[in-house]
Amino acid sequence: DLILIDVRRAEEVEENGYIDHANLTFIPLEQLIEMSADWPADLDAPIVVYCGSGHRSTIAMSILWSYGYSDVHSLRGGFGGWVEAGYPVAEFVAP
Repeated sequence: DLILIDVRRAEEVEENGYIDHANLTFIPLEQLIEMSADWPADLDAPIVVYCGSGHRSTIAMSILWSYGYSDVHSLRGGFGGWVEAGYPVAEFVAP
């Protein structure tokens, strides 16, 4: 099962929404290392990381590679590219 990691800040997710996926995790890039307990246990798990435009997700992808993850990809164009392509977006609803 594909794992999706959103590395945008909480306010970005709240303002713009997110990609709805069963295996979605929110880990802001600034907290990626300190939240490593939330990373997948399987180093070979298929992972796609995304941010707003693709820059931060590329950084996150490199970090995950450096920790031994082998199947990590950055979503080209990020969340913005997803929206521009017309794919569905879930709205953030405060708990």
